[in-house]
Amino acid sequence: MGAPAFPLGPAEMQPEMQKKTAPAKPRSKPAEPKRARPPAARVDSAALELVVTREYAHTPLALALARRSSHPEMADRAASAVVREATRLRLSPSLLAAVLLIENSPLDSVAVSHQGAIGMMQIMPVHLGSFGCVADLMNVDSNICHGASLLKHLVRRTGSVQAALKRYNGCVRGRNTPRCYRYPTRVLHTASRLRREMLASAANQGQIQHQALAAQSRPASIPSQPVTGTDTTLAPAGSATAQCTTLVGCLRYRWSLSN
Repeated sequence: MGAPAFPLGPAEMQPEMQKKTAPAKPRSKPAEPKRARPPAARVDSAALELVVTREYAHTPLALALARRSSHPEMADRAASAVVREATRLRLSPSLLAAVLLIENSPLDSVAVSHQGAIGMMQIMPVHLGSFGCVADLMNVDSNICHGASLLKHLVRRTGSVQAALKRYNGCVRGRNTPRCYRYPTRVLHTASRLRREMLASAANQGQIQHQALAAQSRPASIPSQPVTGTDTTLAPAGSATAQCTTLVGCLRYRWSLSN
């Protein structure tokens, strides 16, 4: 058999390659990556609480207690004793005040429970005169001295705030106090609310003081305007570091994160 008259090309040898390929689709522009928001700076509310008590003493706590009592004078006296004892024993003022509120929400300094606990923080007579406190459980300052010292002793002994709170409530085996295992949760929840209120009060008080000082520093002929130069609370929202350069700025920034 002779050779073909015309040599076969690649197209004749592979018929399937004769199919036309579809035109390539135009490539779309790659989507621009989303800019990640800078992470919000975490502000330690416990550390802020200590700063607040150093700056404004017991006033923010007194305001928080007064909202829960019909006796503002007793709330102020109790807050003063709580902050003093918490500072002495290195406890959180809001935690100590929360124990007080759970034990004695009316702030009745002469209250006596059916189990015999006495006074503001419901101290059992067995602890009378312990921890170097004055032996008078009906006295507000002495009673809070007993309660704060007992709580600190239990924290050291158990190594846990929750375990210490259970023992403070007499919840050793769950028999002395009904539903005593809920006690730590109730105290910690109340402490968190008190701390938020303290920080908010301090922020408002600090803002008023800053505006008053700024108004006094200006000539009388110039009308007072909101302070924007020295108050870092008006810095851009992304500048978390700048917002915490002053106490007022940090308090307002912390409060904005919690809302």
